[in-house]
Amino acid sequence: MCTLLALIGVVPDTPVVLAANRDELYDRPARAPVALGPGLVGGLDLRAGGSWLCVARDGRFVGVTNQREAPGRGGPAPRSRGELVRALAACPDRAAMRARLAAVDPAAYASANLLFGDPGGADVAYLRRGGTLETQGLPPGVHVLTNDRLGSPDFPRADRAAALVTPRVAGGWAALAAALPAILADHVTPPPAQVPPLPPGLPLAPELAAALQALCVHTPSYGTRSSTIAAITAAGTRALAWADGPPCTTPFVDAMPLYA
Repeated sequence: MCTLLALIGVVPDTPVVLAANRDELYDRPARAPVALGPGLVGGLDLRAGGSWLCVARDGRFVGVTNQREAPGRGGPAPRSRGELVRALAACPDRAAMRARLAAVDPAAYASANLLFGDPGGADVAYLRRGGTLETQGLPPGVHVLTNDRLGSPDFPRADRAAALVTPRVAGGWAALAAALPAILADHVTPPPAQVPPLPPGLPLAPELAAALQALCVHTPSYGTRSSTIAAITAAGTRALAWADGPPCTTPFVDAMPLYA
């Protein structure tokens, strides 16, 4: 996943709202959404068996974004970061997720940015193959996680997402739910002078740098593959909708029946 919005404690009637786009190579096989276990729904990567986003019926959630870095750094990662998503999602609450993550060897996984929590709040974690792991709680607010730390200047699409979402927050869940599909389908890119260059060594043409800054990405071989919207209250997951394709052309469907 490459863009994950987490609205924590700011929507009047919904403590946690998630909205996410998964960007990936088109030829990587996946299924979404699927039941991953009792009371757990998420995406399933058919190559490595992991997930990019899981949402439990009781309101627990875990999402991951890839950390953008040059390929070949340290050789292939022995374990998939999507494996961590499923492992954390199996924990009973946020405290258990923190403990499970603290026991992980970060050098064993591809670098990643994780967002996890429950109806009581959320944490963000930065796991790096160099051996570091940082975890911190998120204060109330609109948070947009991309392919780097929160607030990274290399991803202006995070600012774009926050600017589109923030005016809708005061209207409550109903107004926000109506607006989120169009926000996730946004194709606007920054002016050329404001597009950060791609890091050296990435197997992408420089002219793709602007396309990758849209919320809904379209390139010849890589783009937005699916989208998710979730509303979480103290009673658990109130709503879960999934578009198994780019949100600009794919309707969202109700995924709540999968909990049955």
